Amino acid sequence: MLVAFWGPAQGQGRTTSNMAAVAATLALDHHIRVLMTHTHLERGVLEHVFSQTRTTLQSARTSGGMDAIERLVQCGMLTPEGIRDHAESILKDRLELLGGSTSAEKHETELLLPHIFKDYRRFYDLLFVDISSEDNPDVVSLVMEQADLIVVNLNQNQVSLNSYFLKNNKDPVPKTKPVLYCLGAYERTSRFNRERIIKQYDLKKKEVGFIPHHIGYMDAQNERRMVQFLLKAREAKSRFLEFSEDGYFTGAVRQMGQLILRTLEISPVSELDVAND
Repeated sequence: MLVAFWGPAQGQGRTTSNMAAVAATLALDHHIRVLMTHTHLERGVLEHVFSQTRTTLQSARTSGGMDAIERLVQCGMLTPEGIRDHAESILKDRLELLGGSTSAEKHETELLLPHIFKDYRRFYDLLFVDISSEDNPDVVSLVMEQADLIVVNLNQNQVSLNSYFLKNNKDPVPKTKPVLYCLGAYERTSRFNRERIIKQYDLKKKEVGFIPHHIGYMDAQNERRMVQFLLKAREAKSRFLEFSEDGYFTGAVRQMGQLILRTLEISPVSELDVAND
């Protein structure tokens, strides 16, 4: 199923980093195969934050990713196997990334995406698509219309929230699509917290999740050690009367992932269940 991550203001909702954390955590927690991609075509944040999981930086080869997809589409030879073979493995048999182009030539994103959307399902349970608010409106509309779920990424800035919820600035999100809201770089001590936002904008609890602000997570993205950070953070143990920033972060990311799975009515087998068999 296709999950589109989008935010009304570029950079403010941490759309890309939210999607990366949720997709990787779902893949770590469950027997589920996830493919990530984005609509900007050129390589960017997603490729950067996961780059240390590859053998070398050079493994982000020009023969793979969107460059390969474009060649196959032009020849009328794109198959589900072609998508799988040209995606980069992040977590073996769990999480893969269909990276952007390394070519300086202009690509027509709207011509490639329909082929990917048609064929990804044979090998992947979920396709996460990171949409930039600065993308071509036709591309944004295309992904939104094909999405099974749209995750709108927001922050705790009341002016921005008012602009989105009260001033009818919800386009391009189709009214017919299921929507979840993710508060990025969330500050738990803010008076304008999740509960207040839910109440003020008449939302439902099951519609709103958040990804906490975490310096360690920010550093992990900059240092290209995303998976290593998530693996370490999930090992954090809660102690009586002691707050665990890692535990809080992991719990929130998992909760956001569960909101997505429940909305899509997906019940994958968890790692814990497998370990107990």
